[in-house]
Amino acid sequence: MSISSSAQPQVVVQISAQSEPIRTEIKDLETAVRVPTAASEAPYTVFSLSRKRAICAAATCSAMFSPLATNIYFPSITAIASDLHVSVEMINITVTTYMILQGIAPTFWGSFADVLGRRPVYLATITVFMLANLGLALQDSYASLLVLRMCQSAGSSATVAIGAGTIADVTVPAERGQYMGLFSAGVMVAPAVAPVFGGALSETSYGWRASFWFLFAAGVALLSILFVWMPETGRNIVGNGSIPPRGINMSLLDMLSRRRKREVDPEFAAAKKQRKAANPLRCLSIISQKDVCIVLVANGLIYTGFYCVTVGFSSQMATVYNLTTLKIGLCFLPYGAGCSIGSIVIGRLLDYEFRKFARNSGYGDGRNVRQNPDFPLERARLSMVWYLVAVTAADTLVFGWTFRANISVAVPLVLLFINGFSITGFFTFEQVLLVDLYPQESASVTAVNNLVRCLLGAAGSAIVDNVISAIGMGWTYTIVTAMILLSIPLLISELLCGQKWRRARFDKLQKTSMEEAEQAKTDDEKNSDGGEVEKSR
Repeated sequence: MSISSSAQPQVVVQISAQSEPIRTEIKDLETAVRVPTAASEAPYTVFSLSRKRAICAAATCSAMFSPLATNIYFPSITAIASDLHVSVEMINITVTTYMILQGIAPTFWGSFADVLGRRPVYLATITVFMLANLGLALQDSYASLLVLRMCQSAGSSATVAIGAGTIADVTVPAERGQYMGLFSAGVMVAPAVAPVFGGALSETSYGWRASFWFLFAAGVALLSILFVWMPETGRNIVGNGSIPPRGINMSLLDMLSRRRKREVDPEFAAAKKQRKAANPLRCLSIISQKDVCIVLVANGLIYTGFYCVTVGFSSQMATVYNLTTLKIGLCFLPYGAGCSIGSIVIGRLLDYEFRKFARNSGYGDGRNVRQNPDFPLERARLSMVWYLVAVTAADTLVFGWTFRANISVAVPLVLLFINGFSITGFFTFEQVLLVDLYPQESASVTAVNNLVRCLLGAAGSAIVDNVISAIGMGWTYTIVTAMILLSIPLLISELLCGQKWRRARFDKLQKTSMEEAEQAKTDDEKNSDGGEVEKSR
């Protein structure tokens, strides 16, 4: 698009190299609507492909700490109880408090990450995590264990939300699926390998403290990498990466090299000036959005099913097959493999389906869709989710009815692999969709997602063993299957009404932004007039 400088302003839009330009006269130049094209738009990110991949890898490694710290602890519960002279039930309270903080803490950190930037929150959370592990390795009282485990959770759990926000900062919707898939693979494989790893560490001369020493050393290594190399990606701080960061938002390498100057897109510079204060209660506003709330509840139902399967699997493998704790831990490896493969495969398929839908809808390869309220985002993302829900429900039902003493142990292992593949594929889809719905607050919406599903998952895991004892495995997982299927009508309503709700939110945000801009302009004029009056005096 170009605008001539003649007395009567004209907007000239060149549709393609072969087409004739279309000229439209307008009375007011300020009412011209910019028509974005691949050539005229600033790139979504200035980071190179290799650096973008490295950023996503660092975000994934950081996010693995939360599930790793959760599950590496389990093999040592009995030994810790014995050393601290308390009951196993008392040690289990530390697991409960850990999960409570795991759900609540990210809602606070996520809000700060969306306002202050990713780097300061990364450094703060990893520092808390690192120091908590140091204290856990040295402590020798139950009270210290309880408090420090809560601190450990508060530090590690936020990295999942910040990591998802980091990936959203540097990836466009058309490629976001594959990066989110790899991110989810790292997050989901950690719970599968952590118990085996924790059991092996507990056999060393350091005993159960070895797990905490390992997490402390890993925290130090990660903190060093983030401090020295990790660039700031928060779009309200650096825009598409073209705005040089300052202070703590600047990595040590950037400080030393003084980072070469780049051409700053004025749109990003203006957005940076309008930065708002961090609000940890912002999550309540996000949950109130209809399209977001529906996705959160649907994901929460399936996440509860995920917890019911993993908790029930552990107890029944011991009861039905009389396996030791170490062997039960090894049985989770197929689940970890299914989670990793499912995240990567489904992530790539999500991108493929998105680009295909964008081409069929006249949006090219979809790379320039971004926050277009007219693009049917929900239809583009929901095309595959029905298969994932169906496979998850069917696998959960069969899983519940196959635990019999005369059935080979290979059967539940295969079912667990399939469950990991399908359910993690669903989580990848859901995470990508939520970030697409709230790209400007991607860390906050991920934190809200974490809060909702952790609360529902904790409730499910707390009662599943009691329900199994009361009505048996088969009927318990029939109920769980029905709960998973409840997500289908929710997702159908998202498909039918999601774009309308998203459009209404977009219009409301546009109106609010215009009012804030007008108010800022008025305030600037008043300040300018006041300054001139002072000079005249």
